[in-house]
Amino acid sequence: MQSTRRPLLALLLAGGLFSLPAHAQEPPKSRAGLDYVGVQGMALQYRKVGGLPDSRGWLSAGTLVLGSNISDLFHVEVRAGAGLGDSEVSENLKVDMDWFASWYMGIHYGLTDFSNAYAQVGFSHIDGNANVKATDETPAAYEELDDDFPGSSFAFSWLAGIDLKVVDNTYLTLEGGRLFEDTDSSASGYQFNGGVRYEF
Repeated sequence: MQSTRRPLLALLLAGGLFSLPAHAQEPPKSRAGLDYVGVQGMALQYRKVGGLPDSRGWLSAGTLVLGSNISDLFHVEVRAGAGLGDSEVSENLKVDMDWFASWYMGIHYGLTDFSNAYAQVGFSHIDGNANVKATDETPAAYEELDDDFPGSSFAFSWLAGIDLKVVDNTYLTLEGGRLFEDTDSSASGYQFNGGVRYEF
């Protein structure tokens, strides 16, 4: 009887050892076909306003995100948001963002079963204003800015980010990228986002 138990025990131990790598390397759950909604806070940095290298300012905004995972690798989404307050680029210039809308197509990759990295490109429309205070010290580049800022109707946008699962189907998101580049004034806006996304 004892001689029979030993081979059985050895088989059970071997089976357990072989099953451990399989569980450890279990692939992330498929997200294909899942839609999602998210809310984010944005820190928008204006750069080179009026084409001047040192003309920079920060503005806060809120964003609503709606999207769909069309496969295990690709997703599409739309975003809309509005600025909160204005950005003081200098004592002679303030800029604000009334609202914006973006469309993106992207790729995502599961790093683990609770985290994904993603990157996406698309187009954005930004509706904002530039308020110039004319003084003897106001740069000529500021005076040339239109009241509507940025002047370009649409701009190329991109971003990259990572998400972390906190509970089932709910993720924290962290992102960075460019929201717009204004071809009229050479100004650009870089977005840094953080928020929550829920998949369903």
